[in-house]
Amino acid sequence: MADQETQKIHQAVLLKEIYVEFNPEACTHKMEAETNEISVVFDERCGSNWRSKAEYRYGTFGAKIKCPTGDTTGLNFNFRVASPMHYRPIHSIGFNFLGNNKRSIRTNAYVTATDNSREQVHELGFDCSEGFHNYEIKWSKDLIEWLIDGKVIRRYAREENPNKFPRKVMSLRGMVWNASRVQAGKWAGYYTGNDVPYVYTMKDVRVPLLTEVPDSSDDSEEEWMVYKLLED
Repeated sequence: MADQETQKIHQAVLLKEIYVEFNPEACTHKMEAETNEISVVFDERCGSNWRSKAEYRYGTFGAKIKCPTGDTTGLNFNFRVASPMHYRPIHSIGFNFLGNNKRSIRTNAYVTATDNSREQVHELGFDCSEGFHNYEIKWSKDLIEWLIDGKVIRRYAREENPNKFPRKVMSLRGMVWNASRVQAGKWAGYYTGNDVPYVYTMKDVRVPLLTEVPDSSDDSEEEWMVYKLLED
């Protein structure tokens, strides 16, 4: 039964609706029946960030992603799921592309925005700005997996640290921002802006089919899931 439930929550469909939270002029998107594409631009207007209109508890989130070309030092391009910003503490699971190294990526999972103790660095084996690659987050009650081009690059089990395992309702998010001040430039480097505009593109963006939470305004810490029941 557990295996059947896990298979159900990891069924995914194309994302159909987003909300641009900051600087909508720098975020273009098209949502069609068989594909979608979201582009976020960083230039003199700064960057932008978007989120799915729906929120979810557990499931598979993914996209084909291409990072900007040129000198992107200082910038952070991320693809993540996160709980509502106004309900602290924030829970999040994600991928971080840092502009000072296009051949590596960072994964993280936290239950407070100031805790980076579970951040890990992974070598990509390619330049993330030279083409599209498939990135996925698979989140369930007891396990998180990060995948690139179908290969699991990291697993994080709830049993490793139950109190620091993300469990709140989350939306899918994408963002570009100037991270020069993080760790005094040691994280992403210092922004130069030599090659603006920088275009960060995500396409075939996917979200869970069965785990959408209708109303998370009173998001409790209970261990429950929302399913659309399937007829056997």
